[in-house]
Amino acid sequence: MFGPNVSEKWLRLIVVCLFLIFGSHVQYTINKRKDAEQALLDSFRKLQNARITTILGLAKLAEYRDEETGTHLERIREYAKIIVQELAKSPKYQNILTEEYIDDIYQSSILHDIGKVGIPDAILLKPDKLTDEEFAVIKRHTLLGGDAIKAIEYQIEGKSFLSMGKEIAYNHHEKWDGSGYPGGLQDEAIPLSARIVALADVYDALTTERFYKPAYTHEKSVQIIIDLRETHFDPEIVDVFLKLKDDFNRIRREQFRHN
Repeated sequence: MFGPNVSEKWLRLIVVCLFLIFGSHVQYTINKRKDAEQALLDSFRKLQNARITTILGLAKLAEYRDEETGTHLERIREYAKIIVQELAKSPKYQNILTEEYIDDIYQSSILHDIGKVGIPDAILLKPDKLTDEEFAVIKRHTLLGGDAIKAIEYQIEGKSFLSMGKEIAYNHHEKWDGSGYPGGLQDEAIPLSARIVALADVYDALTTERFYKPAYTHEKSVQIIIDLRETHFDPEIVDVFLKLKDDFNRIRREQFRHN
């Protein structure tokens, strides 16, 4: 290629020059790729922050209506998270309950009662027993919440981070035996996320004082949930709850201490 008169010294020089040119191009390409990856990572973090902020902002709407609801939200997300983490150890769920799922339910579970912003104060905050007509109005919060999230989700292209929040809002009052509302869903027709939040929601309602009831002890609340196994609650989730009952009590005590 270079002819018989080109010395070995010049060949080495040419090789070095080619290496420097090629090497600098490779390094430039690597640097550009790193810059692109960092930009992508920064965008992802901003998206995650926007996601969390959106969910919290929506959930806080309910807190403004009822001060107790706000502290309720903080406990619900912790209860739901530990249930999912324990369920994920089961072969049945280990491919379903990923880290992404755990994060989604932690963030989205607090949207379960968002529909209560559409319920009149006279009914929502009534200290006496509700009439059948008033209870029918209360039950509408599942549809109001699910529909509100659905309307927001409709404006988002691709898979929405609000999908789980929507299914929880719609279905967290469904019961394992089909006697719940709004759809009368039964067994595993109820989304798993809603079955998990349903138990977390009831435990928290039992163990906290509300304007219409005193707080029950942890022990009494556990027994009530055991009694509702296979009627109100998914039996598998009750079994997980029983494994975690001391953790539930710890979270409850810690949250009350901080409030």
